[in-house]
Amino acid sequence: MNHYSSYGLRIRSAVTLPEFPRAKAPAEAVDVEIRRASVDPVPESVSGTGIRRLEAEPAACRLTYDGIGSFLVEEGRRILFDSVTERDPPRKVVRRLFANEIMGLVLHQRGELVVHASAVAVDDRAAVFLGPQGAGKSTTAAAFHELGYTTLEDDLVGIRLESGRPVVVPGVPEIRLLPDAIDALDVDGTSRPEEIGDSEKRYKRIDATADPVSLSRCYVLSDGDELALEPVPPRDRVVELIARTYTGGLLDETGATADNFRSCSTITEETPFLALSRPRDHDRLPELVELVARDLRRDEDPRSVEHSSRIDR
Repeated sequence: MNHYSSYGLRIRSAVTLPEFPRAKAPAEAVDVEIRRASVDPVPESVSGTGIRRLEAEPAACRLTYDGIGSFLVEEGRRILFDSVTERDPPRKVVRRLFANEIMGLVLHQRGELVVHASAVAVDDRAAVFLGPQGAGKSTTAAAFHELGYTTLEDDLVGIRLESGRPVVVPGVPEIRLLPDAIDALDVDGTSRPEEIGDSEKRYKRIDATADPVSLSRCYVLSDGDELALEPVPPRDRVVELIARTYTGGLLDETGATADNFRSCSTITEETPFLALSRPRDHDRLPELVELVARDLRRDEDPRSVEHSSRIDR
């Protein structure tokens, strides 16, 4: 049996997941149990996305991936995996499902906010980078990592409310990057599993972080002629966070729409949101990192921040 610690959860797993941080010692009481068991596939009559079909209700979610197998996620505590093969560790594509979609459902069922984003830490202050697919969230996180800062998460970011204040819970320590970003940032130690197929993305293992980090800023990435920070209007903050909710398509089925809105509202009330525009120029990434790091260090109370910054060239 494998014991892991990820997203602030103690995990006992019958499936070997090398990317997950190992627990320092096995725990008798765990938060999440992963077992191999028989799971009825989602019927083919259920419409799906690509190779995935899904059925969800408030306390359970069942997923079937053609050629991979079926998962049942229950109450944020149990994951049953019925694989088409007995291979262990499973293929990289399966391990990515565990790290992202499956753990995203676990966090969702546990009442935590899960967003498509990346997250870094500067002096024990977390910054979350938001934006649509292709906005550069992973590249931005990698730039921070290469300049000596801590990368907390890439792709799936879990945000938990502790005593009413949001914290980022570190997840699986891995970044996915395209070759041009790897070359521009001179990132070493990347890998590309052959089984991933046509995907150009490479994987970079990074050091794991154990403890949650207080959320200090959310930056909304966009393209621009120069590097600049501008405050995001309050109403737009909530809209942006809801739009990036990882399980957004399941909120109605799982009865979580109201809770998700409350979580997003609380986070936007407690956290400054800044629009971060920048040119799509990898050579400017060190300047972006400097701008954000300086902004994160600006105030003792991050909620007092309402300002604009610009770096012209």
